[in-house]
Amino acid sequence: MRLLNITNRYYLVTSVVLLLVSSAFLSYRVFYVVDKEIAEHMLIKKSRIEEQIASQPFLQDRPFQFGDLVEVTPIERFTSFRVYLKDTALYDAYEEDLVPFRVLSYEQQINKKAYRIRIWDRGTQNKELWRGMVYTILLVGIDIVALFYFLNRFFSTRIWRPFYQAIAMLQRFDVQRNSKLRFLFSNVDEFNTLNNELIRLTDKVTRDYRNLREFTENMSHETQTPLAIIRSKLEIIMQSDNLTPEQMNQVRSALDSVNRLSKMNRGLILLTRIENEQYAEEQHVPLGKLIRKQLGDLDMFIESRELKVRDEIDERVFLLMNPYLADILITNLLSNAIKYNKEGGELLVRLTASELVVGNSGDPLPIPGSQIFERFKKGNQADSVGLGLAIVKRICDHSELQIHYDYLDDRHLFILRFSAERVFQSDRA
Repeated sequence: MRLLNITNRYYLVTSVVLLLVSSAFLSYRVFYVVDKEIAEHMLIKKSRIEEQIASQPFLQDRPFQFGDLVEVTPIERFTSFRVYLKDTALYDAYEEDLVPFRVLSYEQQINKKAYRIRIWDRGTQNKELWRGMVYTILLVGIDIVALFYFLNRFFSTRIWRPFYQAIAMLQRFDVQRNSKLRFLFSNVDEFNTLNNELIRLTDKVTRDYRNLREFTENMSHETQTPLAIIRSKLEIIMQSDNLTPEQMNQVRSALDSVNRLSKMNRGLILLTRIENEQYAEEQHVPLGKLIRKQLGDLDMFIESRELKVRDEIDERVFLLMNPYLADILITNLLSNAIKYNKEGGELLVRLTASELVVGNSGDPLPIPGSQIFERFKKGNQADSVGLGLAIVKRICDHSELQIHYDYLDDRHLFILRFSAERVFQSDRA
């Protein structure tokens, strides 16, 4: 969720809570004041009625009324000092409906005579008036909250605009293109400070990337040449007739180490270049034809190990990726399947429009299958540099491909799945 939305949500929740609490408190105070005023009004009316009764001795021992809202009933004797006050409803012939009333009922002794007095007051209608006022205040409060919410959103959007512009520029930043950030000036000091720090950090990242790339390239040239010289001299020494068998084995071992070091150097350089996005160019590679070509190039190694090849290749499949990386990917998968296969085992290569499966016969791995794509995991091969499958995994990640490993029926399976956006299937092979 965006920062602006979170801020507005907290503001809205806080405002609604405050509005509800304020409305509840206001309602309580309003009804309290109304009830108090009605009660005081009826007590004043009670005193006036008692004065009227006391001042009119001609009244007989029979019920009588003072208007429509006061009823006086003589009783035999005075029984209680309690005063009852309750809400009720009476039928109003004029309005043809029940009308709310508040009735005050009590007993009183006047001029040595006992009376039961009832006083009705339509002041309860004032509650409806006050209730309407509370609802009106509540609606006005909601309108004010809504207005301030949208005003806050409007002004917050303007205030936070430099922040979102900075995020957009960071998302477009590409270290490979040596691009520089140019932020808009803001009236907020904190945003200007943030922008300056971002410029400083991205400039440092760009410089470090440039230095790393130069180091990688220099390492490639500076290392490969001495290794080539050492390899050449070792090969010359091996041709000498003066070497003892022990010396020949030592020279051969040194040559193997040089070759392994050279291969590791090339693999690390390739991984670095992939991670630095130096293979951005993509095109539809004829994957089926590429696999056929690679199998032909590796035919000598296949025959030397007496492998049975079971190929199910759809040559109409084209895969969108960098051609050089596609070549490396297929080479490493096939080479791995040949190198780690059993003598006389089976080499499986199956290509469809949705996946590529490369499998080989062999014993279970000495390491967990989840670690097979990690760097320098050599399995049970001492002469491996442990980078082949790591390169495969990195190429797949770079090309938005999914690769999985499985061991099933004494067979190692590498399953490469394609997304529909990256596969093109031609009508002709």
